[in-house]
Amino acid sequence: MDAMSSAVHGVRAGFDRLDRAAGRIARDAEGADLAGNMVDLLRARHEVRANVAVAKTADDLVGTLLDVFA
Repeated sequence: MDAMSSAVHGVRAGFDRLDRAAGRIARDAEGADLAGNMVDLLRARHEVRANVAVAKTADDLVGTLLDVFA
């Protein structure tokens, strides 16, 4: 799997994690494991940020290669 598709997959996984944690918080407002759900929200944020950085780096790499070989 190339870097860009891996990054896109990671971003989707991060948003899926965010949706699940937010849904649990909204659904189980009183008896929810708020700390665990907040940890999942933070993990989702870091997962998305890291994969966006991978996508940016892959884009920069392709741009550099085009500059070198063009």
